[in-house]
Amino acid sequence: MKTILTAALLFLALPVYASFEEIEMGIPAMAMGGTGVVLDGLEGVLWNPASVASLGSAGVTVSGKMPYSSFDFTTAGLDGGAPITQNWSLAGSARWFGGDLYNEQVLAATIAGKLTRDFSFGLQPVVSRVSISDGVSSYGSSMAFSVNAGFRVTMYDRWAFAASVKNPLESRIGDSEEYMHRQMDAGIAYEPATGLFTAFALSRDFRGTRVRVGGALPLGPLTVYAGAMSGPAVFTGGFSAVVKGVKTVYSVQTHPELSLSHAIGVTYDF
Repeated sequence: MKTILTAALLFLALPVYASFEEIEMGIPAMAMGGTGVVLDGLEGVLWNPASVASLGSAGVTVSGKMPYSSFDFTTAGLDGGAPITQNWSLAGSARWFGGDLYNEQVLAATIAGKLTRDFSFGLQPVVSRVSISDGVSSYGSSMAFSVNAGFRVTMYDRWAFAASVKNPLESRIGDSEEYMHRQMDAGIAYEPATGLFTAFALSRDFRGTRVRVGGALPLGPLTVYAGAMSGPAVFTGGFSAVVKGVKTVYSVQTHPELSLSHAIGVTYDF
């Protein structure tokens, strides 16, 4: 445990720079304070590539986010993945953010596998594009290529430690001096019973280091989520329900000055 905590501190001490909007999605992660780095499954694929290492079947997730109740900042997402061997899985992701004046698109491919029974690793090449205009003419667009990576370790069956890094090579957007979003996350999770989940994570990007906490509580056919994060201090919440194999998730996030942010996602496992 001491070694893991030391690694997490060193991991978060690295410098970071950023540009792109946060478009990880993963609605359960958003509802639990942004603790997606420790989640397991397709909904956490852009938080941590290692999350899809243990996919039991093929699945697809469609999601959307409306920050601060404004359609001008809407983000749409599509994720799909499937196991290719007993220990390895492949996934693909697409994101679209923005409107007519400014928009971003992201395509990512993920390969993840179990290197041991308890240790999973994932690698994720990402192609990103940004376009800017003034409503009359276009100022052009730029593209960038980056690689994300992450790992997840299961400990004592009920504990998990995970970490991920986005854009560690500091990829630039086109020929500009702007960097793509660079972010590093590390967290720990505890699941004392199936579906009962608590998580703590630290996240570092161009805004500094932020604290994230969250949890999930199963209540019959529903699962209720709650969480909080710093920088700025916000609270999150939401719920999910599974009906005939279709999982629907909703999340909401406060802001000290702006309106609420809403997100919804639908997941189906084949």
